[in-house]
Amino acid sequence: MDGNVCVQSLVDVKDVTLRNFARPVQAVALSPDYKNDRTYLSGGLAGQFILTVGAPHGRSNSTTVGTAAAAAGWLGSVGLGTNTGKDTVLHSGEGTITAIKWSLSGKYVAVINEHGVWIWRTNLHLDKAEVDDGWKRIGHVDRPQTEEWDTMAAVWRGRLEWIDESTAEPGENEGAPSSTATAKLKQQQSKDSQKSERLIIGWGGIVWLVRVNPAGFGVGRHVGERSAANAEVIQK
Repeated sequence: MDGNVCVQSLVDVKDVTLRNFARPVQAVALSPDYKNDRTYLSGGLAGQFILTVGAPHGRSNSTTVGTAAAAAGWLGSVGLGTNTGKDTVLHSGEGTITAIKWSLSGKYVAVINEHGVWIWRTNLHLDKAEVDDGWKRIGHVDRPQTEEWDTMAAVWRGRLEWIDESTAEPGENEGAPSSTATAKLKQQQSKDSQKSERLIIGWGGIVWLVRVNPAGFGVGRHVGERSAANAEVIQK
């Protein structure tokens, strides 16, 4: 809550970075490939969704002049210096950010602010046709629209969880299929998981199931036309 974000390796004491954003930070999410890309996302009371890239080992920096040294004096023993990392504000102006979650594939990120949930296409695993889609917003789910919202907004906090399709079980309404049918169903689920991902959002007394579909090409009248990745609520 003091505006400092510290990332410490569990196996290398010298692999540590500290940044001060000068505003309370309430959510941080490391890139699934953080070891190589040194990238993480953060947000908080300032309402800014920030992408930090290239934070080097054993360094400290601040987004405001003069605060880094005071906040990071204890890092002197591991080689403090001028940080060459870069901060980019991807989005702002929609109130406090309370949760950030990368999808299991790393292709998408879900972010909760006071207005709802934004889903983004990340810059990981981009195909040639998707090179311009990195860090684009692809979907939005409005916050709960209920009579209790004004009273309960201060205590209601949204929650995010991406579904691990490899462990998902068939629904109860699908009966008790034979072993052969079960194998085929799991095989189909595996194929589907390569095409889309699912996200569970819980907020107040409402739960959404959201499917995120990858970019593709249209059919019929839109044959050959490229469509960007998109997110849709498939169950409430």
